[in-house]
Formats: sequence, structure tokens, C-alpha cells
Amino acid sequence: MKHLKTFESLYELPVILDLKDMSLDLTDSGWNIEIFKDETQTSDNVRVRITNNFIRFKGSTNKGNFTMTNELKDFLFRMIGYMKDNGYEFTTHSNFGRLHFIDDGRVIISSGEARPNYPTFTMIDILFKKS
Repeated sequence: MKHLKTFESLYELPVILDLKDMSLDLTDSGWNIEIFKDETQTSDNVRVRITNNFIRFKGSTNKGNFTMTNELKDFLFRMIGYMKDNGYEFTTHSNFGRLHFIDDGRVIISSGEARPNYPTFTMIDILFKKS
């Protein structure tokens, strides 16, 4: 794995490699987390797309739908904090529109707070832009 990581680092931004390391626990439990350079504007932009491949969460009836579980919320806040510390600003979107991350640990959508039992997301998309 050490050689693979060295080879990857030739082509990836260091923050992308760090985000991939942060996401390992979630990917092991069925989440699909894509982390890549978003070169639509500049090569320093990083995009993170989160979906769920399996029916693994209580109450989920459709493949791929998921709610804001505590493990997902912890990952999102850890990732956003890390990227802010590295000089990035971010915008987030989901099938419910824009997501707002409040410093007290809440995730707000247009209809209220995202919780472990409501609403059901199909994807979360985060664009990090170097400020």
C-alpha cells in the first residue's frame, strides 16, 4: 500500500489523499465516496460526492437512499474543518438543495434539521474552492 500511495501522490493533490484516508471507515461500511479534482474552473478545486450503495440503514426502503447518520455527520464536519484549515471554502448540495453546516454540529436543510431518521438523501455533493 505504501508504494501505491507514493504513486498516487504524483497525480493527486495532498488534500485529496488525506480526504480519501478520512473516508475509509465509511467506504468500508457501504458508502460510495468519490473525491477528485474538479477541473471545471481551476485545478485546485476538490469535489466530494457521497452516495450509499446498499440498504444498510434502518428505515431505508430504497437502494441508495440514506439519512444523516452520526457517522456520516462526524465525517462531514471533520472533512469540512480539515479543508477550511487548508484554505478552502465550500458549497454543498443534495437532492434537498443546499446544506448548511452549523458550528454547533447541526446540518440544516430547507425544511429543518437533517437527523438520523429524516430526510432521505440520494446524494450529497460538496465543492471545495481554494480561497
